[in-house]
Amino acid sequence: MKAPKYTDEELIARVWDVEEIKKVCAKRVYYVANDWRKKELEDLWVSGEAAKKTASFGRNWGYYVGMDAIEDYYVNQHDKKIEALPGKSHGDGCLFLHPASTGLVYEAYDGKTARGLWYCISQETLPVSESEADARWYMEKLAIDFLKEDGKWKIWHLVIATDLQSEAGQDYMKQKVYLPDEENPAFVEFGTPTIPMLTHNAMYNWLDNYPAPPVPYRTFDEDNSYGPEGHPDYIAEEDR
Repeated sequence: MKAPKYTDEELIARVWDVEEIKKVCAKRVYYVANDWRKKELEDLWVSGEAAKKTASFGRNWGYYVGMDAIEDYYVNQHDKKIEALPGKSHGDGCLFLHPASTGLVYEAYDGKTARGLWYCISQETLPVSESEADARWYMEKLAIDFLKEDGKWKIWHLVIATDLQSEAGQDYMKQKVYLPDEENPAFVEFGTPTIPMLTHNAMYNWLDNYPAPPVPYRTFDEDNSYGPEGHPDYIAEEDR
């Protein structure tokens, strides 16, 4: 695919766009660390009515579709679980660190959307008693479709694909590599998605190539997006 010829002013604008997109991803890292999940959805995600209906949040086991479903999973259900944990107040002993690095971003030739892929070497800690905690490392890819709304870049489709997890401070070689669903904290936390499906099969590491690295593209196409329609194994609702 041959790129259009841009003027110097257009090229500068596109370079600026990529920097602004990277800032959105960087902001999300700090929002996650502060457990500002509702604020993240309000500040960084799409707000247009049409885009809100098609927004999606994917993990290894499927997708939540629509901002209402995303908020219920990502904010409401999360807050209920945090409030039920041991501790004197909400969030005591919790730690959520998901720094994003190696950003690869392409803006569509038409300038309306963009796609980016990052890698996250992450850590989460949750208390299991007044004096003990469950701490885990997570290795994961973060893929995002961005939509420009009123001149600002917003998250539209997001996928977190976990490659592996490891209990902190323990010998990884002695741990279960593939946890049963009922023992997998990430699976349990994900709940019941709008579209349940095996999105990223961690058993085969990266052989499924999902989420695939972004490449230059002309305009948005849902069949090649990070939304559910872009997954190679997606089955339309009418065909399920």
